[in-house]
Amino acid sequence: MKELGRPRGDMWEVALWEDVLTVEGREIYYAYQVDNQAIVVPETIDAIRALSGRERNARASIERTNGALGVRQRFV
Repeated sequence: MKELGRPRGDMWEVALWEDVLTVEGREIYYAYQVDNQAIVVPETIDAIRALSGRERNARASIERTNGALGVRQRFV
């Protein structure tokens, strides 16, 4: 994360690692990593916008929050 320019090397996204994903028949096994703040902080920002009426469109609020925090969908 430091290589992406993140202060302190924090990872704000929920990460699903491909190398710990296994499929056996109809079952899937995986592990994911998430810092507790990765969900709480962005959702709180979006909730404040919604409750205050500053943003009525959920998708627009999420995109704005993600952009401000530098949240990414892909790293590779």
